[in-house]
Amino acid sequence: MPFFYEITHLQSIHAAVWHITETVDELLTIVQPDEEDRLTCESFKNNLRKKQWLACRALLSHLLSPMSVKLFYDPNGKPLLFSGTHHISVSHAGGYAAAVISPCGKVGIDIEHILPRIERVKERFINNEELAALSSSPSLELLYYYWCCKEALYKLHGSHSVDFRNDIRIKPIDYLCATKGTGKATLVFGTKFYEYAVYYEKIDEFMIAVAY
Repeated sequence: MPFFYEITHLQSIHAAVWHITETVDELLTIVQPDEEDRLTCESFKNNLRKKQWLACRALLSHLLSPMSVKLFYDPNGKPLLFSGTHHISVSHAGGYAAAVISPCGKVGIDIEHILPRIERVKERFINNEELAALSSSPSLELLYYYWCCKEALYKLHGSHSVDFRNDIRIKPIDYLCATKGTGKATLVFGTKFYEYAVYYEKIDEFMIAVAY
């Protein structure tokens, strides 16, 4: 698997992105899943989905080496390591896979292909306060910054009850001056407020965000 990009400067957090160019058989050789994971992979009907699933595990193996990667999922579908040594999160979009690991706190990651269709749905995930902070014609990249940050925080928290539009609040950034950096966000859950940092970066035609 061709290595594409690694992010290692986020405290003790390591994140990375891989470009998927292999066939399913080549990825199976790289990952060498056990019988349970092989059956899970085979259950996907779409060939790209199989490759994305395998690539995320190959990436976790790279980040966690030499530890083995065996996952299970909590009732909300959040992936967890059986070993419990690290918090993890994975994402995929098109021919790219992304993963993040942290030994000391929850993390979330999201990668998205930057496409015009997001303009049609921006008001579904950006609240009125956030919209007021944007220009009348925000760039596609800035819209994906908001989406990826919210998706990363949603994955970090791991609860389906979190509402993208109202419960996750992204602080404004000057994206035109810095296409990568660290923003801030607040997650509201019940009566509690949680503050997080969110690293973001545009990689080729994709936006990536890491919440921690």
